[in-house]
Amino acid sequence: GGGSGEGSPVWMRDYSSPNDGVPKSPKAQQLIDEALEEVGYGVQRMVMGHTPQHRINAALKGRAWRVDVGASRGVMAGQPEVLEIIHGGDGEDDIVNILTMSGEKVASSERQVIESIF
Repeated sequence: GGGSGEGSPVWMRDYSSPNDGVPKSPKAQQLIDEALEEVGYGVQRMVMGHTPQHRINAALKGRAWRVDVGASRGVMAGQPEVLEIIHGGDGEDDIVNILTMSGEKVASSERQVIESIF
């Protein structure tokens, strides 16, 4: 089961809420680490939508990529963006960028949401 309710894989927002910020769930990092480990195959990140952000961003040490930019006028009328992932192959790091409508290519390091130490 698990197809309905806020704890289901479809509705769970532990990795994306609040939008544009560090996830408020204290278990979020542990949950995503365990989920990606369970998938296996060296999976490094999860890409998700359904919780609008003002722009594509990553949380949880770059493991959770939140790509729902609320582009619909009925949601946030956000600007479309594209998450570009170029697989590096065996032993090489993937290249991750965000492509914007203005033609900009933004490095993934510029869109990391990190916890403030202050």
